[in-house]
Amino acid sequence: MQALYALKQAEFSNQQLAHDGITDLFQPDLNSMLPQDKRQLEGYRKLAGLLFDEAVKADQPATDDEAPTKVLKAANDGYLFYQSRGKKDRQHLAQMMIKQVNGIYDDYLRVLTLLVELGQVARADRERVYRNVDETPFPFESDLNDNTIIQALAAYQPLQNEALRHNISWADDLGFVRKALREALKTDETYRAYCEKRTHTADEDQALAQYVLRTLVFKHEVIRDHLAEIDLSWAENSDVVRGLSIKTLKSVQSPTGLKLEPLTDDWEEDERFLNTLFQQSVENDADYEQLLSDQLQNWDVERVAMLDKIILKLAVCELLSFPNIPVKVTINEYIELAKAYSTPKSGKFVNGILDNLSEKLQTSGRLRKSGRGLLDNK
Repeated sequence: MQALYALKQAEFSNQQLAHDGITDLFQPDLNSMLPQDKRQLEGYRKLAGLLFDEAVKADQPATDDEAPTKVLKAANDGYLFYQSRGKKDRQHLAQMMIKQVNGIYDDYLRVLTLLVELGQVARADRERVYRNVDETPFPFESDLNDNTIIQALAAYQPLQNEALRHNISWADDLGFVRKALREALKTDETYRAYCEKRTHTADEDQALAQYVLRTLVFKHEVIRDHLAEIDLSWAENSDVVRGLSIKTLKSVQSPTGLKLEPLTDDWEEDERFLNTLFQQSVENDADYEQLLSDQLQNWDVERVAMLDKIILKLAVCELLSFPNIPVKVTINEYIELAKAYSTPKSGKFVNGILDNLSEKLQTSGRLRKSGRGLLDNK
């Protein structure tokens, strides 16, 4: 959805740049000694702009036997520029889409290693010999580094290997880690109560590790805002990252022991799904636009919110391109997407359009499901 939204913005910008290029071609030549017909030049500019817009809409070079050669050339040069830039943008955004999904795993590693780093900084703070006179007294019967869950993370070689492979490190950001300890952990009553006791049970350690993760790492503004600066998609990724991280902490006490969670059960299949959904949505945009136009007979399709149209087109693409995904699963996913990212009424709007459209597509024989995709079509 984000990649397609960015692509729409890029297409608009490229169209504007092409128009700017056409405008430059038909500006009066101030260095020429010959008289300049400004009225004619303006007419040529407008005609070239119209021909260019028609070429973009038709997705093919402009043709006009009556247009002056230089006007037709300007329009088609603009069209070639628009096409070339569009191709590069599509390739770039497809790559960025996959990179951003992989960024969720980077965030996951970043959070786990932050817990380890907070433990080490807490130990160093506890062992300090000199303290500021005005420093608030703090109980140091124990610290985060004594926590067996944090110790397990620190000693887990696969975590260190993955962090190194993904270039995740807090070594250059220790100032922030100290600030997080000082302003988030040491001011928190639950953490303070933990440090007032010298020994803790395994369950107490698990509870404290999860508390620090859930309440401080993901909710305290000092840590949350810093993580959002590192990854601009943090707000969207955080729910998934939290789920993966909690599972990892719980695994320390499981019969099989600590293990890292994979981003997905089958990343190769999921990556293929993402790429197919993106490419098919782009290539069949005109077809999906027509399907929606037919469905929105009482609406001006041009006035439908851009994000709603993107969500609807993605849903149509998934309905038609993935026979093994049940219809209701697709519709419910995109309803939730609309609720989360579009207008307050978008969920009901998307639900109504997709319900009606899916029935029409099934009746026409164009929507065919197989295997697991038949589960809700009986």
